Amino acid sequence: MTAFEEPVPVIVGVENTDAARIAVLWAAGEAARRGLRLRLVHALDWPVGAEHDPDMRKPWETWSGIFRRSGQQTLEEARTLALGTHPGLDITELLVDGEPDAVMREQAANAAMVVLGSRRLSSIRELMTTGGIAVPVAAHATCPVVIVRDREHVEDDPGTVVVGVDGSRVSERAVAFAFEEASLRGATVLAVQVRPFFASPVVGAVTNAEEVEEGRIRLAETLAGWSEKYPDVPVRRQVVLGHPVHTLVQASEQALCVVVGTRGLGGFKGMLLGSVGHGLVHHARCPVVVVPRERD
Repeated sequence: MTAFEEPVPVIVGVENTDAARIAVLWAAGEAARRGLRLRLVHALDWPVGAEHDPDMRKPWETWSGIFRRSGQQTLEEARTLALGTHPGLDITELLVDGEPDAVMREQAANAAMVVLGSRRLSSIRELMTTGGIAVPVAAHATCPVVIVRDREHVEDDPGTVVVGVDGSRVSERAVAFAFEEASLRGATVLAVQVRPFFASPVVGAVTNAEEVEEGRIRLAETLAGWSEKYPDVPVRRQVVLGHPVHTLVQASEQALCVVVGTRGLGGFKGMLLGSVGHGLVHHARCPVVVVPRERD
């Protein structure tokens, strides 16, 4: 970024739902912590250009005007909500024609992060309706995407930022985000490595012990250097035998947020984030931060 370029904003998708309002509050706090502008975006999922049909001009214009006024009111209410918690925040509003997932993916191209509220759809409903945009946006965005299913847990002091670590380059980027977030919040990082559990009484005891040791090695390798870069951030390490989604969901029950990486490989919606990311979007008990892989 040059001296003449503005810093990229924190972007939040705005709707007239409770989930979206929680997301606005989360995004406002994040923009304030990072000293960034907050951009409120409402996607007007209305047939673009429909009002130009000469045979239906007046009815289309009437309904289009109603939708636009409603969208603008939703943005204004979100602005009031954000300023109520952070009065000095720099906020812009954007009303955009288009489908919500396409609009938010386009906005993500020039954002510090994108924040979305979850409508708590089941996996099947998300696959079958246009209501769930979290998965496609998180899978294809080039910036971190935050899906706010539940409010963050602020009862503990200091709070905890949970990060899933699997030893890949993708999880290294998730670790980087987690340490930065914890530093900004005065929180602790809980780094979790989940290894497979072998139930066989013949080989289980030895193999499980080896898995735990391998997990400790992977955690040490991935976290090397981060404590030196962020000496203010306490770190806890946890190696668990079991399923990653179940383990991270449990950890999310007392967390400010849970951070995971995604390779963004594309494909069917259910596989866009991989099983871990997709499972957390639907079941985590705190905001989920999905950090993308580096693009070529």
